[in-house]
Amino acid sequence: MLIYSSRLKKSLINTSYQLRLIHNSLLNQINPAPPDKILGLTDFYNNDPNPLKVNLTVGIYKDNNGHVSTFPSVLKAQSLVNYNYNQKNHNLAYLPINGNQFYSQNVLNFIWNDSVNGLGQDYLTHDKINFIQTLSGTGAIAITAKFLSKFLSNSIWVPNYSWPNHLNIFKQNGFDDNNIFKYDYYNHEMGEISIENWLNQLKANVPKSKTPQCILLHACCHNPTGVDPTKEQWKTIIDTIYDLKMIPIIDMAYQGLESGNLIDDAYLLRICLSKGDWSNGLYLCQSFAKNMGLYGERVGSLSILTPLKSHSNLKQNIDSQLKPIIRSVYSSPPGYGSHVANQVLSNDDLKMEWFNDVQNMVNRLHSIRVKLYNNLKWDDLINFKQQHGMFYFTRFNQDQVNLLKEKYSIYLTDDGRLSLSGINDSNIDYISQALYDVSKLYSLK
Repeated sequence: MLIYSSRLKKSLINTSYQLRLIHNSLLNQINPAPPDKILGLTDFYNNDPNPLKVNLTVGIYKDNNGHVSTFPSVLKAQSLVNYNYNQKNHNLAYLPINGNQFYSQNVLNFIWNDSVNGLGQDYLTHDKINFIQTLSGTGAIAITAKFLSKFLSNSIWVPNYSWPNHLNIFKQNGFDDNNIFKYDYYNHEMGEISIENWLNQLKANVPKSKTPQCILLHACCHNPTGVDPTKEQWKTIIDTIYDLKMIPIIDMAYQGLESGNLIDDAYLLRICLSKGDWSNGLYLCQSFAKNMGLYGERVGSLSILTPLKSHSNLKQNIDSQLKPIIRSVYSSPPGYGSHVANQVLSNDDLKMEWFNDVQNMVNRLHSIRVKLYNNLKWDDLINFKQQHGMFYFTRFNQDQVNLLKEKYSIYLTDDGRLSLSGINDSNIDYISQALYDVSKLYSLK
């Protein structure tokens, strides 16, 4: 009995000690983070029992049957890649830190030769482009942010409406709240871009100092508004940014989804190149998620254009600094998706078919806009001069977004963004009626 009592006492003392350790743990100071503003809504959608529910939140292209189908060109490229894997006992070793060499060569040619009508040829010829394969566009922006904040600038201007993850990426990679500024891109009440306000704001607040400020630009198909400047407006914008010696970071996630023509949609790159050299570099963050449908494969790139007259060691120096940044985050990029993209870009027949696939996707998105317009008579749906891509910005307030979710089981992002590709012949009338009913509560149309 005494032995049992002694053991029990020791056990109680040990339990008390363990409880104090747990109570005093610094882990208890961690508060819950808010759910992701887009992906977090998927959980609510998945648990919604309504058979009429529609998910219009995530930016993934779906066909008229509501399926995330693979482009015919990409399917053929996959077949070629899979055949090579099976026939050659393919080496599954790590890729180099900066990615697949053949992918890099073909993406460089596609972006800086094909897409810009040869305007980037001097940079290619003189080897003035630092290029890395990245984990899609998100990875490209993250590596860019880490590099810039470490070596050039930790101040950035972003649009007042932007992809929610943009702020998260910059905050996690060297840019704190005090150095992240928002420019007046979009006027919510008017439903249009505020070009004059935007540029006046930059002129009044961006100092011409030795430490430049960065600016984030959406190349086309602005996310979330779907509203882009005209090409003439872009020329004025780029003139201002160039004169202020700002560092442009271009997020090109939707090349091809504006007009259906991959080459035409790279107009912002051509406008930037027409200015000549950017003294602190031009940073392009590019992705094949949307325009090849390689969402889960995470296939993208970062290009850094340095001045043509920069010293001969600059490219090597930048590469040497990019590699440890990448090494510390994901070490090296995945292989399969880059092999698929490389097949598309290196095979003339597949490349032409890919161009057609993108055009067909955009044709469907345009047809959805027209059908919605026929039902709702909202003029901005078919303003094809400035309304582009897979998103439509309803300008609904939070109450309206909540009502759509709670009464109709139609899910938009909290800012009122609607993904057009989730609409098809089987649900468009239901969605149109719901949008119409909800719009009457607080009309901006």
